Amino acid sequence: MRTRLEDLLATADRQLASRSYDAAINTYRTALTEPGAAEAGVEERLEAACRVRDEARGIVRQEEPPAPPEEAPEAAPVPEPAPPVVDIQPEPRPEPAPEPAPEPVIESRPVEPPAFALLEPEMFETRASREYPLEVENLSILHPTPAPEEPEDSQVLPRLAIAALIFIAVCAVAILLK
Repeated sequence: MRTRLEDLLATADRQLASRSYDAAINTYRTALTEPGAAEAGVEERLEAACRVRDEARGIVRQEEPPAPPEEAPEAAPVPEPAPPVVDIQPEPRPEPAPEPAPEPVIESRPVEPPAFALLEPEMFETRASREYPLEVENLSILHPTPAPEEPEDSQVLPRLAIAALIFIAVCAVAILLK
């Protein structure tokens, strides 16, 4: 069975291979908290992942110059005297006076309950008081006379003939196109 550190390293390597640089860096950082991270070289992998991410973004880090070989110093170079340090202090700025706090408003009158004036008075009229035009007039006790009958349409036969001709034409076109 794999340990948590090995799982984190394998996951970070897969993320790095799939160019998920930020996810890989976060996984390496998580792996740093695990026991045995120093022996596994997690810190070096984290630095390598940061370098790869920066290179992919176009950021080029300056390489650190190699440390000079340690040689016995022949003669210690004499440092040049440093220029005298002039202590320049900025002029003290006057601190702005703090704004006075607003005085609390104390009302002596009682708080009135809210009033809702959203409904207009005409909304309260009864339905009977309004007259709505009737679209279809039904026979009732109030209106005993039936509505006048509409005259028959004398254009029914020509309309049926035209509809039949269109039907025949569409069927004929459908048969010819098969």
